Amino acid sequence: MPDGVSSLPVDRELRRVLRHGTFAQVLDHALSARGLSLERVQFHLAGHGVRVSRAALSYWRHGRSRPERAESLRAVRALEAVLDLPAESLVSLLGPPRPRGRLKAGPDAIDRRLLWPAHRPLLAAVNAPQDDRVRLLDVHEHVLVGDDRGLVSMRSRLVLEAAAERVDRYLVFLWAEGSTAAVPVDPKYCRLGRVRVDDSAGATVCELLLEQRLAAGERTVVEFSSEFPPGHELTFFHHRFTRPIRQYVLQVEFAGAVPVGCVPFRQANVHAPRHLGAPLWIGASRTAHLVVTDSPPGITGLLWEWD
Repeated sequence: MPDGVSSLPVDRELRRVLRHGTFAQVLDHALSARGLSLERVQFHLAGHGVRVSRAALSYWRHGRSRPERAESLRAVRALEAVLDLPAESLVSLLGPPRPRGRLKAGPDAIDRRLLWPAHRPLLAAVNAPQDDRVRLLDVHEHVLVGDDRGLVSMRSRLVLEAAAERVDRYLVFLWAEGSTAAVPVDPKYCRLGRVRVDDSAGATVCELLLEQRLAAGERTVVEFSSEFPPGHELTFFHHRFTRPIRQYVLQVEFAGAVPVGCVPFRQANVHAPRHLGAPLWIGASRTAHLVVTDSPPGITGLLWEWD
């Protein structure tokens, strides 16, 4: 037992949650009963030779993720000692580890191979890590449409959250209809890793290597630009999300003529029909603004009509 930490009374509520509760419920109850902050828990775990991020402890406590890897299970056993819980009481509540095979589509996720069918060979070429290691929280994209009504450039800002330990990269997918593939340039808060392109499909897969390795629950921001070669007249722009997104901001600026109409749309997948929203106003800035919050996985974007 750590110095300065009194023994936790085995009260009726603790016995109940140990018998009938989940891992998160037992951990939350034990922490509350002890009156320990997550910072103090980190300090005591370090005394056991274990280091866990505050974000990871918070995620475990609130049931947003669970420890599965060998180093995380060692941390759980140390937690049992720090919280004066019976040996294996927390570990036994974790159950068998979740399968770690290929990601399958579910109610809150879409397999990226279904959303990006033209990119499948490129994914194999970069030996892509599982898609569930990083959560995409916020996306801000500024798109420039040129005088020729074609796609000129895009500037992207992404807020990422690690959903696993030791996350050090993120995959970006680009697609340019009717032109050769674009490659990200001018990365900020990251650097470019492996890039694979298929000019015949206008498809690009690129690694963004993060400035630091993230523990589960830690967040970072990355930015990059994409410049597109001349292509077809552009009538829409969208982003494809494999998981729910907290916020998506899309700004489409028209350097030349302004469309006669512009509406937001959403699709469940690449083969589903488009569901249109209310028309958007394009003002003196010659820019259409779309702001979407708490959106489910799928395709979200803007559709416009030229005169």
